[in-house]
Amino acid sequence: MAEATPHALTIDVATILDERADTIGVELDVPLEPITLGAECFVPVSDAHVDALLTYAGSGIVASGTITADFKAQCSRCLADFVMTATGDIEGFYVRPGTEAEIPEEQEVELITGREIDLLPALRAALVLALPFAPVHDVDCPGICPTCGADLSQGPCACEPDVSSSPFGALKDLVIEPGEDR
Repeated sequence: MAEATPHALTIDVATILDERADTIGVELDVPLEPITLGAECFVPVSDAHVDALLTYAGSGIVASGTITADFKAQCSRCLADFVMTATGDIEGFYVRPGTEAEIPEEQEVELITGREIDLLPALRAALVLALPFAPVHDVDCPGICPTCGADLSQGPCACEPDVSSSPFGALKDLVIEPGEDR
């Protein structure tokens, strides 16, 4: 039923193209390529799990469901490598060639090629929306010291706090004596 490669995930949809509301359930594991978002690169550590429903809606095929994948990432605060799980909502719409003009311009569509659709673009889009731009291995990760580079999750470093770069740094020397009006 499905052919999985890192470049395509074709699903035969011939059985639902004749009757509205016909569906095909798709549950499988799919290999993925790394996903790059800005400076971050998320490398899959195993196949992604897909649980989707393909429904013929008359004007096209609607794909909905979830994709879950584990990725190796780097914490944006402390630079430690860690494995994170991302779950995305699959949303795809597939139409027959020549009918794209009938679809509203803002609607993203893919084409039904012969009797098949390629589900991979919808899967990648779902994961891109689910992945963070600045991954952290722990929400309380203190990061690294900007002066000496010490990992602050291991404890405080010996650096003195730099208040000169603070917008309130000029106020540190301002002393108001008791009884003085300002």
